[in-house]
Amino acid sequence: MQQKLLQRVNATQLRLSAEPSFPVRVFANESVPIERQAVDELLSVLDCQRTLDRQSSGRIEAVAITPDFHKGAGIPIGTVLQTRDVLFPQAIGNDINCGMRLHTTNIDAADLAARLPQWEPAARRVFFEGGRQIPMTAADRESLLSGGLSALFAAAPWSRHGGLWQTVAAQEWPAQLDHIERHGSLSCNVSEAFHDWLGQSRASSYDDQTGSIGGGNHFVEIQRVERILDRHTAYAWGLREGAVTVMIHSGSVGLGHIAGRWIRELVKSYYPSKIAHPENGIYPLAPDDPAFWNLLHNAANFAFANRLFLAAAAIASLESVLGPCHAPLVYDSPHNLVWPTADGAWLHRKGATPARGPEAMAGTPFQPWGEPVLVPGSMGASSFVLAGQGHAEALESASHGAGRALSRGDAMRTAKSEFDAFRAAFRIVTPLDLNRPDLRGRPDITTRKVEQLRAEGPHAYKGIRAIIDTLSAAGIARPVAELVPLATVKG
Repeated sequence: MQQKLLQRVNATQLRLSAEPSFPVRVFANESVPIERQAVDELLSVLDCQRTLDRQSSGRIEAVAITPDFHKGAGIPIGTVLQTRDVLFPQAIGNDINCGMRLHTTNIDAADLAARLPQWEPAARRVFFEGGRQIPMTAADRESLLSGGLSALFAAAPWSRHGGLWQTVAAQEWPAQLDHIERHGSLSCNVSEAFHDWLGQSRASSYDDQTGSIGGGNHFVEIQRVERILDRHTAYAWGLREGAVTVMIHSGSVGLGHIAGRWIRELVKSYYPSKIAHPENGIYPLAPDDPAFWNLLHNAANFAFANRLFLAAAAIASLESVLGPCHAPLVYDSPHNLVWPTADGAWLHRKGATPARGPEAMAGTPFQPWGEPVLVPGSMGASSFVLAGQGHAEALESASHGAGRALSRGDAMRTAKSEFDAFRAAFRIVTPLDLNRPDLRGRPDITTRKVEQLRAEGPHAYKGIRAIIDTLSAAGIARPVAELVPLATVKG
């Protein structure tokens, strides 16, 4: 396949054999598998330029493909698309502002290891059994959607509400917005799509979305810092060997899917009826459309808050068995969003994380080192913290994970005995306690949940080492620390 469609340029980069008028760069060393279906899907995406040619508006300037590249739903995961005078909302994905968040702690992993049997029911309680106490008023929710974390914190809801708000306040996370991409605060109006979610009452209430992990490959993971790979950067970021860290991978869940559906209908309705519709089903949009930006930013603001409260739930569960701890934020970064560039272009990332270098991080706490890049491995595998190097040809972007090697359906049907052995050795916290004695003989209850977990098992993903080696050797990001999982919470 690579000989026909892709040609190797160097040890870490390939290009299309028949390249369009703009550069398409695929970053992968020889150990990274590339599936034919993903390449075919990429070729379909490149037909977007033909759509633009018919309209004589906008252009694609460059495409970069990260090493975790794999087939998506119309646009491959790991695609970074730079355009001018036009947007492609589908190049962001449905789970708007799905992203990563990482906290360090002052907990020693050895202390936690002895308490994991007590921690597991505590975690299940706070995440799934009524412990997710995040009361908000309609005004709080409106502040969140229209102004993100800055507006929400300005309302000081922790002074009016209990529950996980007390964890947020005690950890002083409102003072750490400069450790979040764009401060977790995107200004906009509230779209009518979310009026029902806001509610009407002035009294505080709960909703089923805030603080939810979501399905698929989303998780909250308790980890140990296994190895320090760049001591100066690790020290500056508060990473020390043997310490417990908390990593979160989640996004805008239900609100994001509502926004995605509205956006799809919006772009279709704008498309000229007298022009043939795109064969690939990917529609362009003018960059100045306010309805789009309101929907996008509402969902993105919610996702920032969702990861915040998932972190609060994780810390609350740890404190319930270990006592008070300190858990500063390292970084929170989206990987499904669109960014304006300094020269007026637009950068779409779908399943790719920003990896800007020191110069681009001027004015932030990360200027001396580059942007923190959080790359999780598959369930049970190591994750890595890296420092972005601002690689221009990679469009200042890196992988957001290991990347799938098998579709969810294929992964669900294969490696059953291997996954059972893995599950027996690794601690996975789900809403259903699969180790309950009364459930061991009830496959009618447990089978579906085990299949869902198997779809996200280690056999379903590429090896994380080849991904990190590519990012490092290509000069995209510099490894800072390796984290190993102690337990994973799945929705």
